[in-house]
Amino acid sequence: MEVVIPLAMLAIGLIIGFFVARFMYTKEGAVKANEAAEKAIKELLSQQSQHHIFQVKQSIEAIEKQCNGLKQSLSEYEDLLETTDSDAAPAVPFFGEHTTAYLRNNIKGAEKNKPNANSDTQPLDFANHSSGLFVGNTVQSAEEKK
Repeated sequence: MEVVIPLAMLAIGLIIGFFVARFMYTKEGAVKANEAAEKAIKELLSQQSQHHIFQVKQSIEAIEKQCNGLKQSLSEYEDLLETTDSDAAPAVPFFGEHTTAYLRNNIKGAEKNKPNANSDTQPLDFANHSSGLFVGNTVQSAEEKK
């Protein structure tokens, strides 16, 4: 009996030692896994921040180009407004030469082709005979007379 008790205590100690060693080993493995995950996340965030900075720089350059174009347009407009010579031809005519000629020709052509607005006959209704407002009208239109 004196030998069995120390052997049982040794077996219990080995079992407890095994579980404690396993717990410590998995704890160290978990810590290493967490450190590796943190490192991967930091690398990913670093890459994303570099990409974001690159995109912001491109956006700023595009905005600066637009600002320069707007400044140039504004300075040209100010130069046009500052011209004090009223006898000189305007730099920006209201209509261009081609537009003025086009309008002149179209207005003359439209006046010639315009039908007489004061007609003695009433227009036909959608039906071939009078209806609605034209029921009491006995005057025939020019087309009906032909």
